[in-house]
Amino acid sequence: MALEHMVWLTPKTGVGEDKMEEILASIRALTHIPGVLSISAGQNITDRANGATHGVLVTLERAADLPAYINHPDHQAVGVVLREHCEVLALDYER
Repeated sequence: MALEHMVWLTPKTGVGEDKMEEILASIRALTHIPGVLSISAGQNITDRANGATHGVLVTLERAADLPAYINHPDHQAVGVVLREHCEVLALDYER
């Protein structure tokens, strides 16, 4: 059963769109991590996300792949930059 890893991002004060696109590009580049089937990331186009301006959807082969994805050094490096510039909310579900 595949796993969807959803992330909502709200930039901290002073973080511009260029920085957000840089962050999204670094997230999209994580497709080489074992277990990742796809990654989609972009800017929110509605007002229904409680202030989140950007979102990420990572599809993993199975739920068992989530710990390795989360702990992969490349994901950890992106996470440091992400948390420096954004408030982050994540949700994971099997499908």
